[in-house]
Amino acid sequence: MKTVLMVAPYFIPRRRVGALRPFKFAIHLQKFGYQPVVLTIGNPGSMLTRKEKDLLQKITIVEINTPFDRTGSIISNSDKSVKKNSLSDYMINWIDKQTPLDAWIYLFKAKYNSIYPVIKKKEPDIIWATGDPWSGLWLGEKIARDLKKPFVADFRDPWTVSNINLRARSAFSSKWDKKVEKRIITAADRIIFTSEMTRNKYCQYYHDITSKTETIYNSFDNTIIGSNPERKWNVKPDPKKLNIIFFGRFRRLSPAKPVTDALIRVKSTYPEALNYIRIHSFGKPDPVCANHINKADLNHIFIFHEPVVPEEMVPVLKSADILLLSTNADREDVIPAKLWDYLSVEVSIFSIVSNPEVGEIIMRSKAGIQVHPENTAEIAEILISYAMAKKNNEPSLLSVEKDIPDRGIYESEYTTRKLAAIFDDLTTDA
Repeated sequence: MKTVLMVAPYFIPRRRVGALRPFKFAIHLQKFGYQPVVLTIGNPGSMLTRKEKDLLQKITIVEINTPFDRTGSIISNSDKSVKKNSLSDYMINWIDKQTPLDAWIYLFKAKYNSIYPVIKKKEPDIIWATGDPWSGLWLGEKIARDLKKPFVADFRDPWTVSNINLRARSAFSSKWDKKVEKRIITAADRIIFTSEMTRNKYCQYYHDITSKTETIYNSFDNTIIGSNPERKWNVKPDPKKLNIIFFGRFRRLSPAKPVTDALIRVKSTYPEALNYIRIHSFGKPDPVCANHINKADLNHIFIFHEPVVPEEMVPVLKSADILLLSTNADREDVIPAKLWDYLSVEVSIFSIVSNPEVGEIIMRSKAGIQVHPENTAEIAEILISYAMAKKNNEPSLLSVEKDIPDRGIYESEYTTRKLAAIFDDLTTDA
């Protein structure tokens, strides 16, 4: 069995979307002849669930200990809990803005001489690294270069070739981001993207890379989420309401604005429908989203719950009448990670995103419908029809078909097989 070093700065039990992609690959790679060694940033404040411990039992985890970590905090909309104008916060944000890639680069550079010997002893046959954080790609490329091993760069999101920055950048840091990205693109033996639109955009921007690019979608995994029929959500949504679940937190990259604007229109054209609509999300919304909801006087429509771990997800999703998919309209080349979670259950998806590729996946899976976020009137009309159907105890116009022949291609074992095939190609003659 060959060894693959997986450079994944965010990994379970770190509760971030970016941690799930490498986790889902890692737990299946042994089936295809690869023993994963995961290099990640330590996260001592979080604990693995019992299921996660079982799945990771035979996987080697090498942790990089860190004296700093700002990724675990959640911004509250309460003025009492956030000192917005503190000098320390200002300085930290300024340094972050000026830093090429991201602030983790300081940790990786400081720790590299101690990391490298540990990794070298593992004798990896191939290096795979993911971003963001983009410093993970930098670290993976450097290790691969020093070990003289094939390197696979996994772009979880578009980096500099994007319509929206994931965080604030200065002119200095933006310039260096582009230089480092170009070096990684050039050095990589394979470049993986999570959407065809992103891959096409990069192939147009960087000439002559098409032959070494591949799209491997994110995925859902019933191994992780489990299928215990006795597991229940400790919340019981009102069965008389149209319960719309957004399985995440409303924030800049996943805004509440498209659905809020549609609800404002519902309020003015068919106010009765609002009595039957409830939108559930997980974690407090960021201040911008919270303010927009508050100004619209729609606080009673939105219900905010505590986040739940992946293996507790199924009963939550199954309690919904509709699963809401929303992302920033400027991220038109991104496929929201929540889509894959939604495909794991037979509940209707209402997608309000701008990427047509998402709509194609939903149609192919016979899972729901998609409307562009700028089509506020159409979104409002659909919400009204769903709400009144709920009121009258009538079947929804949107229902998932039971015969779903193509959803298997979106499961993580299938996507991991595609990844392993790339590893085979790069290591056969190595």
